[in-house]
Amino acid sequence: MEYSRCFKPFTLILGGIILLLTFFSFIIRTLPAYSGNADVLMFVGMDDPTYQLRRIEQVIANYPNIAWFEPMTYFPNGQPMHWGPLFPFLGATLCLITGAVTRTEIISTTLFIPCAMAALMVPIIYLTVSRIADWKAGLAAAFFIAIVPGQFFFRSFYGYLDHHAGEVFFGSLFCLCYIFSLVYCRKHPVDLKDKETWKVPILLGILCGITYVIGLALMPTMLLFALIVAIFTPAWFIIQRYIGHLGASALIINSMTFLVAIIGFFIIGVHSEGGLNYYTIGHPIVYSLLIFGNILLFGFSYKLRDKPYWYYVGAIVGVTVLGIITLAIIFPDLFAYLMANANAFFGSDDIHWKTIQEARPWSFDDAWRTFQYSLLLFGAGAAVLLYRIRKELCPSHVFTLIWAVVILYATCQHIRYEYYLAVPVAILAGIAVGFVFNIVNLPFGMKSGVSAGDDKSRSGKSKSGKSPETVRTGISSKSGVVKAGSLIFLAIIIVLALLFSYQALGRDLAMGAYNLNPDWRETTEWLNKNTPDPGVDYYTIYDEKNFTYPDNAYGVMSWWDYGHIITYLGKRMPNANPFQYGVSGPNGSARFFMTHNESEADQILDNLKTKYVITDYEMDTGKFWAMSTWDDPDVGVYPYQQTFIFPNPDDPRSGTPHPILTNEYYQTMISRLHNFDGAYTEPENVHFLRYMKPSASGISAPVVVDGAQTNYSTGKTLVNSFNAQENPQYGVILANLGYAEPVEPVQALNHYRLIFESGTKIPVGDAKNLNYVKIFEHVKGAHISGDGILELLVKTNTGREFIYRTQSVNGTFTVPYPTETSVGAITIPGKYRNAQTGIEYLVTEDQITEGQTI
Repeated sequence: MEYSRCFKPFTLILGGIILLLTFFSFIIRTLPAYSGNADVLMFVGMDDPTYQLRRIEQVIANYPNIAWFEPMTYFPNGQPMHWGPLFPFLGATLCLITGAVTRTEIISTTLFIPCAMAALMVPIIYLTVSRIADWKAGLAAAFFIAIVPGQFFFRSFYGYLDHHAGEVFFGSLFCLCYIFSLVYCRKHPVDLKDKETWKVPILLGILCGITYVIGLALMPTMLLFALIVAIFTPAWFIIQRYIGHLGASALIINSMTFLVAIIGFFIIGVHSEGGLNYYTIGHPIVYSLLIFGNILLFGFSYKLRDKPYWYYVGAIVGVTVLGIITLAIIFPDLFAYLMANANAFFGSDDIHWKTIQEARPWSFDDAWRTFQYSLLLFGAGAAVLLYRIRKELCPSHVFTLIWAVVILYATCQHIRYEYYLAVPVAILAGIAVGFVFNIVNLPFGMKSGVSAGDDKSRSGKSKSGKSPETVRTGISSKSGVVKAGSLIFLAIIIVLALLFSYQALGRDLAMGAYNLNPDWRETTEWLNKNTPDPGVDYYTIYDEKNFTYPDNAYGVMSWWDYGHIITYLGKRMPNANPFQYGVSGPNGSARFFMTHNESEADQILDNLKTKYVITDYEMDTGKFWAMSTWDDPDVGVYPYQQTFIFPNPDDPRSGTPHPILTNEYYQTMISRLHNFDGAYTEPENVHFLRYMKPSASGISAPVVVDGAQTNYSTGKTLVNSFNAQENPQYGVILANLGYAEPVEPVQALNHYRLIFESGTKIPVGDAKNLNYVKIFEHVKGAHISGDGILELLVKTNTGREFIYRTQSVNGTFTVPYPTETSVGAITIPGKYRNAQTGIEYLVTEDQITEGQTI
C-alpha cells in the first residue's frame, strides 16, 4: 500500500466528511446533555439502563472484578448474570479515568458511551461498504447509519445506557474484518503448497477472532454473527471451487476465527448452565462444530478435486442433510439443545413473548414507521447485490446479502432486533445510491466506473483455465431509451434517499429526552430511606456457590417491568425483574396480582419471604392484559376485560366494539390493592347488559341488545331474574367502565396496609384514590372479636384521606393498621370504630406485627 495516498487531497476531503458525519451522529444523540439540567438521573431510561448503572457502580467498587451472580434481584433465589462483562467494565474504567465518583458524576460520564458507539458506526460502515462497492456507496451508507431512526437511534440516544449500541458496533466491526478477509483472499487465494500464502489469512483469521471475542464479551448474542458465517461458509466454498480453488482460504479464515473464539470464550469463562443466551459450554461446542464443518467441506473439495463442479455442490447438499440427521440420531440432546436455542432466538409461539414490547413480532406498520423509504432502497440495494453476484460472483456480496437476510428474519420475529437491522438497511441503501451514481456518468458519455475493493477483478482461474474478465459496473454505450431509463432510475433512487433523509432527521431531532418516571423515582427513593436494610450489601460481589441470604433479608413484589429500578434506586430486592425472572409459576408475580384469594396471595409472599408490594396505575390498566396472560395464557385478559358490541342508535345494523370490566377484574389483588387500598368496597351504580351470544349472532363478540345503568341492588335483581333456559341465545352481565367502580362487593385485604403513595394523581372518572404508585406492607394483622364492619380513617402522605373498612369473618376482624400513630408515610389519627355498634378499638403496632388477638 502506498501510504502517500492517505495524504492526497481527495482522501483528506473524504476523511474530513466521514469525521463530520461521525461528529454529527454523536451530537444529534447527545442533545439532552446540553440542556443545562444538572439532574442527569432524570435522563436515564427506566429499565435496563438503571441496571447497567447498578453494574457499573459495582465494578467501580470492586475494580476490575465483575459479578457473575446477582443476589439483588429475583429474590429469594438470585440469578446468574447473562449480560457480558465488557459494558460495565468500560463504564467503570471511564469513570475511574475521569474521576467520576458520585452517582451524578457516574451517570453524567457513562451516558455518552452508547452515543459514542453509535457515532463510531459511521467510519465502520464507510469502510465496510467501500470494500463491498466503492467510496460513493460507502459515503451514502455512512450518512444513512448516522441518521437512521427507530430502535437503533432510540437505543443509542443519550439516556439509554445499555449494551445494544455496543452489540451493533462490535458485530459490525467483526463483519468489517471478515469482509476485509474475503476481499484479500479473493485477490490472494491460499495455496496449500505455498506456505507464504498462509501468513496473511492466518493473521486475518486471528483478527476476526479477536473482534468476535470482544463482541462476545459484551453479550452472548454475538453468536448471531457466528450463525451468519455458518450459513455463508458453504456458499464461499462453492464460489472458490467454481473459480478453481479448493477452499483453503475459507478453511484458514474460519478455523482461525473460531479457534480464537474458543480460546477467548474460556478466558471469559463458563458462568452458567442452560441456553446460548448465557455464557454456557454450548458456545465452544458450537464453535468447534463450525471448525469441524469447515474441515469437512474442505475435505470433500480436496477429495473431489478432479470431479466436475456439480459433484462438489451435490456433496455439500448431501453432507449437510446427512450431518443434521446424524447429529439428531447420535447426539439427540445436543441437537435438541441447538434447535431450542434457535427457536428461542428467531421466534417462538409462546404467547408470553407477545406481552414483552421488544419481543413481539415486527409488523409491516412497524417496518414502515421506522425505515419508510429506506425499505425501498434496501430492496434496490439487494437487487444490485444479486445482479453483481450473478456477474462477478464476489464472496463479499454473498456474505452481505446473507447478513441482511438473517437480520431481517430475526427482526420479523422479534422487533428488538430492529437495532441490528439498521446496519444492513444503511449498507444496502448506500449500495443502491452508489450504483446509480456510477451509471449516471453514462448518459453524458463519460467513462463508467469500476467496482471498488474486491470487485475490481477476480483472482484465480476458472474450470476452463481462463482468467476471469475485469468487471465494470456500466456499459460503454447505450441507446437513448436505456439512457433515459438510467436517468429515471437515478431520479427515483435520489428522491427515495432524500425522502428518507428528511423523514429520518425529522424523527431524530424531534426525539425528546428520556424522563425517568418521577413517581417511581420518588417511590423507590423513599423505599431506600424508609424500609429496613435487607442485609445484602449493594456493592459486594458474591459467589453463588457460597452465598446464602441473611435471615433478615426480604423481597419486594411488583411487576417485572420495575425490578431494576427497585434494585438501583431502592437498593432492595425485587421478586421479579425485566429478565422475566419471577413472573410465571405458582409463586410468580403474575399469579400474585391475578389471584382473588388473599390467602393464596399471603402464601406466595410467605414462600418468597416478601415484605412489601408496589403497585402502579399501569399495572392496574394498560399492563393488566400482560399480567393476566402470564398468569393463564389460555384465557388471557378475557375473563377480566371483555369486549361487547354496542349497536349504533342511528343504524342498528352497525355497532362499536367497546371493552368493559367484569367482576373478575375488580376481585384481583392488583385491583383490590391499587383501586380500593385494600378496603371493603360496596358497588354503587352498575351497568346491566343483556346480550346476544356470538354463537347466535355469528359475530365474534357479544352484541348488546338491551341495557341500562342502575344501582347495584336493582342490577343484581335483574341478573337473578334472568332465565337462561328460556333464553339460550342470550346472556346478562353486570359490568362497569371505571377502574374503581366495582360491580360486586370487594372484600377487604386484612394483611396489607398502604404505607406510601406517589404524588401524581390519575384523573379517572370519579375515583379519588388512584395515585400513580403505591407501596403496601404485608403484615400478620391483629385480631379483634366482633361482628359487622370496622372503619378507620387513614391519611396518606399526599394528604388524601380514605376509610379503611373490613368485615368480620366468623366473629373476628383482622386489621393491618395500628391506631393513633403513623406507619411508613401514612398517618392514622383515630381508632377503629364498629359501624353498627359504635364501639372503638385501640390497636398497637406490636399487636399488628405479631398477629396478636385483642
